[in-house]
Amino acid sequence: MAIIESNQLLTFKLGNETYGIQINKVREILTYPTVTPIPDASRWVKGVINLRGEVAPVIDLRVRFNVNDDPIYTNRTIIIAVKTQDMRMIGLVVDEVSDMENVDLDRLYPAPDMGTSIAPEYLKGLFKKEEKMIVILDIDRILDKDEMQRLSRAGEGTTNVYSASA
Repeated sequence: MAIIESNQLLTFKLGNETYGIQINKVREILTYPTVTPIPDASRWVKGVINLRGEVAPVIDLRVRFNVNDDPIYTNRTIIIAVKTQDMRMIGLVVDEVSDMENVDLDRLYPAPDMGTSIAPEYLKGLFKKEEKMIVILDIDRILDKDEMQRLSRAGEGTTNVYSASA
């Protein structure tokens, strides 16, 4: 299981499921701005934005994890701006931000191979809140430069330019 540096998580929804990321990775939460598309990018890479003077790619986690193949982008669409371990700023499109949670790190469950589009190496673990399990994503692994390039190459030939306002 990946190491968790903080016991505080920001939780958010992708479809009907709740996920969490470490709060120390979150820089800000914003509504969907004007996104400049990138030609021949993977379908889940919506483009880039200027985020406080830094060019940041925007990744739609709903598309990346096959939660929503035809998402809608409006002024109510949420982006969570995160800073990766290698100091890159990246915007993550999610359905909604839920809450902030304090997690007892001793009570985390290891990430199983769930047979879904989210492979266990992208997970830090799970924790139980009431009767529901919340999946903790490993943002640094999901957004690893090499991994994103590998996934982009795997999607070549199946995508063209996608407008963020589609």
